[in-house]
Formats: sequence, C-alpha cells, structure tokens
Amino acid sequence: MGKITEYYAENPSRGRPRGGQSYSTVSFLSSIAHIAAKYNLDPKILLNTFTEAQTYTVSQCETLKVECRKVDHDFAVFLITCDDKVVWQSPIKMEILQKPDFFKSYIPIISPPLQIHGESTSTPRPISELRANMRGITVKAKVMEVPSRRLVNTRYGEEAYVSNILLADDTGTIRLSLWNNQIDDVSVGDTVNIEKAKVSMFYGELQLRIGRSGTMSVDVNTRNSSPI
Repeated sequence: MGKITEYYAENPSRGRPRGGQSYSTVSFLSSIAHIAAKYNLDPKILLNTFTEAQTYTVSQCETLKVECRKVDHDFAVFLITCDDKVVWQSPIKMEILQKPDFFKSYIPIISPPLQIHGESTSTPRPISELRANMRGITVKAKVMEVPSRRLVNTRYGEEAYVSNILLADDTGTIRLSLWNNQIDDVSVGDTVNIEKAKVSMFYGELQLRIGRSGTMSVDVNTRNSSPI
C-alpha cells in the first residue's frame, strides 16, 4: 500500500482544513497535500521535512529535496526540487515550522492527480479539462490580465522578471507564467495559441507553463481587441 493511501486509511474522517487559519496557511497546507499526493508521500512526513530543512538548510523526503533559501522573523522561503527540477517554491510562516504537529491536523485530503504524459496534440484543450501533470497540450485562450512583472531569483542564482498572466476561454480561466521578454509579447485582449505546454500545481492552484519545448504565438487579428 502506498504512503498516501496509508495516510488516507489512518485519517478516514479528514477532509478540508477546518476554519480559523489564514488564506496563506490554508494555501500552503493544500500545496503540501497536492505535492504529497503527486509523489506518493505521507504529507505529515513532508511537513516535517521543512522543519528539518530550516535547521540544516537541506533535507530529503524520498525523491524530493527541500532547501531553505532564506529565513527572517516571520517567514522562511523554501524550494522543492526533484532530480534538479523545480517542483515548488514559496515562503512559509515560521509559526507552521515551529508547531508542525498542530498544523498537520489542517492538511486536507487530496486524491493523487491523474498522471498524463505524451498528450501532444494540435487540438486546443478547453481550460476546464486541464489537470495537473498534463504535458504537450495545446491551449487557445484570451488574455484577460497582465499583472506587473516581478523581479525574482531563479534556481540558477540569476535574476529574472515574471508575470503570471490570466487566460480565459469559454470554459474557465488559468494563469500562465511568462518570463522576461515573453511578457512584452502579449496585451490584454490578445488571443494566444500555446503549444506543447504543461500544467503544474503551484500554491494549490493549476498553472500553465510553456517550458523549453513549448511555444506561444499571438493571433494578430485580435490585437487591440477588447477582453471577453
């Protein structure tokens, strides 16, 4: 029996986090649940790994490496990688790291996501059908929002600008991460065609990523059109 299945068996009555916690805390604990489900880990053990990484800088939870990148009075920033590929990065409240056993009771039960690979197709997928770990997919959607770019440090120690733009089609919305010059290629109202993209889970929400093999093009006929 897999570890995540064992966790479900030990906690049959557990469901969504109970009230009384902030949005950022609930989002973090949801992310832990999703990551644990994806990699077949016990989410309670994964949470312990963050506390260990805070003390020793780096800790390992089976195939996942958890690294503490920065610590201040209220937050610590962690990076999770698997085979040198970034899985997740986010600040975590020190309160959670200081009382991990208390916050374990708030971890929601998340079913392991459907593993989908090699789905490369030229037929656009509706946003409502996107699921974590889908790869090689095509999406056609309208740009609804282009947030101000943020300067971040990449896992390679370099600085880069990122903007998580909002895309929408007739079925739903999703965020797409654009980096550096990619941000200048789109405007609100544009229709973009994205090919060979992948869907990941970031901070408890689905996010579309182009990656190294993916491409994005703008339908010139939609330039300067109004958002839907």
